[in-house]
Amino acid sequence: MADKHSIITSLHAALARHLDLLRTATPRGRLACAVLWLLTFALLLGQSVALDLNQQRQEHQQVQGLILSGLQTRLQESEMLQQSVVDIVGQENSQREQRIRLLVESLAREQPQLYFIGYQPLVSHAYRREFERMRSQLQGQPYRIRDYQHQQDNGWSQQQGWRLAPKRPRYLPLSMAEPGLASDDWREMGLDLLADSVLAPTAARAMGQGEAVSPVLRLNSGQQGLAFFSAIYNTEAPSPVPLVRSEQTAGMVLQVLALDKLVSLTPSMSLRYSVTLQRKDNAPSGYDRLIYRHPQQDQPGWLAQWLLPAMEIRKNLDSPYLPYELVVRRQLGFDRTAPLELLLSAVFSMLPAYLLLIILALLAQNRQVQEQAQERLHREREYAMVALSGISDAVISLDIDLSIRYLNPAAETLLGLKAGDAVQRKLHQVLRLNYEFARQVEEDPVHKAIQRRETVLLAQNCYLSRNDGAKLLIEGSVSPLPGRDGRLMGAVLTFRDTAPIRRRMLAALEASETRLRQHEMELARVARINTMGEMASGIAHEINQPLSAIMSYCQAGLSLLEDEDPDMAMLRRALDSSVTQASRAGQIIQRLREFVIKKTQQFTPINLNQVVGNALNLLEYELKTHDIHIEQNICHDLPLVYADNIQLEQVVLNLMRNALDAMETVAPWGRLSIATSLNGRWIRLSIGDNGAGIAPELLDRIFSPFFSTKASGMGLGLAICQTAIEAFGGKLNARNKPTGGAEFIIELPQLDAPPPTG
Repeated sequence: MADKHSIITSLHAALARHLDLLRTATPRGRLACAVLWLLTFALLLGQSVALDLNQQRQEHQQVQGLILSGLQTRLQESEMLQQSVVDIVGQENSQREQRIRLLVESLAREQPQLYFIGYQPLVSHAYRREFERMRSQLQGQPYRIRDYQHQQDNGWSQQQGWRLAPKRPRYLPLSMAEPGLASDDWREMGLDLLADSVLAPTAARAMGQGEAVSPVLRLNSGQQGLAFFSAIYNTEAPSPVPLVRSEQTAGMVLQVLALDKLVSLTPSMSLRYSVTLQRKDNAPSGYDRLIYRHPQQDQPGWLAQWLLPAMEIRKNLDSPYLPYELVVRRQLGFDRTAPLELLLSAVFSMLPAYLLLIILALLAQNRQVQEQAQERLHREREYAMVALSGISDAVISLDIDLSIRYLNPAAETLLGLKAGDAVQRKLHQVLRLNYEFARQVEEDPVHKAIQRRETVLLAQNCYLSRNDGAKLLIEGSVSPLPGRDGRLMGAVLTFRDTAPIRRRMLAALEASETRLRQHEMELARVARINTMGEMASGIAHEINQPLSAIMSYCQAGLSLLEDEDPDMAMLRRALDSSVTQASRAGQIIQRLREFVIKKTQQFTPINLNQVVGNALNLLEYELKTHDIHIEQNICHDLPLVYADNIQLEQVVLNLMRNALDAMETVAPWGRLSIATSLNGRWIRLSIGDNGAGIAPELLDRIFSPFFSTKASGMGLGLAICQTAIEAFGGKLNARNKPTGGAEFIIELPQLDAPPPTG
């Protein structure tokens, strides 16, 4: 609960600081932020409108493609149906009407544009009565060849417009309409197509050309439609002459299409798009200018119509007998510019304005901070002037050309000048430095400090010659004065009269000499005691190793004697090793005695591998007790080294014991690694462990005397080892292994190297 309260408090404090920062912005900065917000809002809104318009254009392309594809597909279906009926009629089968009816019934649902289709035979006047009788029996109601007198339009519902057809050489009566006209009394049946004022030109053109399309018809349902005529000839190869072809015509396949079904629009398309089928500019005469038009129902607002253009795409129909083009038009609008989008644009446009406000507030705050810093600098400068005026040391500030810019009252007093007399004058005009008992020409300290760009102390024998002839022995320094850009601006000379200081120093020196003599006597007494302690510690350290080995062998012998059947050979080997270590202790004492009396060491050629083997034999019992695994990598062709055998063996034994102590924390998985190798002219022995290693900050101190990482250590073992190895002309180093643990490396020169002097 306390943490939650502290977090809320921190948030409140941060919010308060942020509000304080925003308040520091100037009115001009706030106005700039408002302008930026307006520009960003306009940019985001324009981007949104651009994306909207681009999406509408893409949608327009897709819709136009869908409408055109659907229109062409229905035309192709109608053409295929027309050709299928022509094929059925061409077979001259008595069941052709039934076959046509079955075909149309199977395709009626798939072709909603089909108003009706059928074969209309060409009837001569001599065959007229027989034909009317046959059709009446077939249809079950009176059938007569008739004419229709069109008045204002080509509608079929005006009863007074029908009359019997007069005598003509040939008739083309409407006798088949599948799947049936949209009327109850079939009053269109019997219409002489060759005499109809609307369809006769198209029928005549089809007889002479083979196929033709009528102008726009007003169908019985009130819809608009087109009539397709395909001529059926009584010869397989009709004449290319139109008049002859007309005489060779046996009948017509007539198909009437409903235009509103031919151009199929979804509800969304009908709302957003205006669709028109109109004659192409290069179409032959005789075709209607406009055969279909569907206006856009959902018109955008006046603002969109005023600002945005209308898109229009024109595509020609791929039909040789339909010279029309499809025109899909749409008035662009602001479809996506909803209140939520306006709100989001307004919110997102606040981000750069808010960032600009923060930047301007930070700049204003920085200006305030700079003004405050300048004020503090002015105060500090005043404080510095007061401090310079109050100190007893002389201070002189110089330009790069050694003109005096400032000097404090202490400098005026020491130079014997009045206030303001030295400013803007050259330094050599008011200050003359000389040197007592100078054996050579002294370099001017001011020039020296400027050239070297470092502080230069005045010489100890430097004195100041005043205008009144007085000499003042002074001390001080000259420091270069750099500018903010790193360039040198001048220098600062500080000095003081040393006469009072020397008097105080003489008195203090006499008193300190007395104390120093007493302290030296005490230090000499303590040094003697420390020397005796170091010698005793060194002797104890050296003797402790063979004594420890003797104890280990004796304990092993006692353990063997306790067995019912003791191993006498192993017992003898333990006793022999004890005797050897006792003899070794005596040799160590002899070596220490020789070291004390400065006797020369006994250097002999030594095999380093033999020294390693002797040390491992001495540690055999301790290695088994601590369960230490030994990893040896011995080079058997090593040259000999020149050293004292006892001391070298003692160094190796001491390093191995240190490794055993370091691996107490990892028992029983301790690994003692021993490796010998030849590295140029150096014979190398490395002794490593897998213990905790040496702290990095202690690596440089482990060979220092009396420094130990063990709680009971004296800190002399590694120091003695390093001293002994260096006496043999070699080196002893230590490092931490990358895999963990420490490693000590002994490097000794080969035997052919000149032996070191003892």
